[in-house]
Amino acid sequence: MACAALACTLLSMKAAFTPSLPGNMGMATAGRGMGAKRSLTQRNADASMLVPFGPVVTYAKALMDAAREKGEDLAVTQDVLMIKDKFKDGEWLDKLSEVQNDPYVTEVQKAAKINKMLEPFKSTVMPKFIVFLAKKNRLGGIKVIMFEYVQSMYYRQSITPVRVTSAQRLTEDQLTKIKEKMKAKTETEIKLIEEVDPNLIGGLTLEWGYTDPVQLHAPTHGVDLSLKNILNKRALQKGVVNAL
Repeated sequence: MACAALACTLLSMKAAFTPSLPGNMGMATAGRGMGAKRSLTQRNADASMLVPFGPVVTYAKALMDAAREKGEDLAVTQDVLMIKDKFKDGEWLDKLSEVQNDPYVTEVQKAAKINKMLEPFKSTVMPKFIVFLAKKNRLGGIKVIMFEYVQSMYYRQSITPVRVTSAQRLTEDQLTKIKEKMKAKTETEIKLIEEVDPNLIGGLTLEWGYTDPVQLHAPTHGVDLSLKNILNKRALQKGVVNAL
């Protein structure tokens, strides 16, 4: 079964997971457009899955605004991604905990130490922003603010991450066709993440509409066009369980 041929059926297939969220869910701030039509990724861009506002969103927006004013959008985004990765490093987190729990230094002094731990920065905005957070007693929110920044970046740029998993690695032409189909389906730009799983036997699966478009958690839409899925369905129709 050719992957390219299977991909061409996307527009006629129904989502295999939960249905899309209602377009009027929650409230919108002026920064995200009152009453504007929102794509699925945009509706999921707020980590709380509820209302897209609050202190975390406010500080993330302040960082975006500062980056834009200084012409450092790309550099700040690189710093944000670097900091997010630091929060996955157990050794670095231990050092951060020591700094944050030190009762003998002020918040601004803690910010200076954290900046040292994060150097070198790509931007001039980020170290100043961390000091700003310290002055607002918000150093403990660095992680969630960085997360919201990335979420908002997907929201503002209207980018939909799509994971395509195939039994064999797809050709560039096949990937291009899938991106075009998904772009038309979601009405957004597509970030395609390709994975290979021989257990599918043939064909491919697609997932999108992630509640976390960064870590690719909890897809709300999906299509299973794998040969394994087709064979399992036929086996079930004949009363055979766990055919594969």
